[in-house]
Amino acid sequence: MHIDTATHEHRASAKVYSYEADFQVGADAIDWQASVSVGNTQLEPIRGSIPLTSPALPVVAEQAVRDEIVRRIDGFDGTTSGVTRP
Repeated sequence: MHIDTATHEHRASAKVYSYEADFQVGADAIDWQASVSVGNTQLEPIRGSIPLTSPALPVVAEQAVRDEIVRRIDGFDGTTSGVTRP
């Protein structure tokens, strides 16, 4: 499935990041990969996996992926030209 381009304002720096993502709901996890940019700078893709710990999680998979992407973006420190990922 696909998440169209969205934005998130970094909790500490107030920089506005744009992201879009693709995800798959598997038998045991939701696997995702996102493209992230800040301004005109495209960052390295981020990816992850969210274990399926509840039978209801696939129903809210898109929101779970969005929450994880925002958590990762908020973890960027922004001290280099681009961003250092956690």
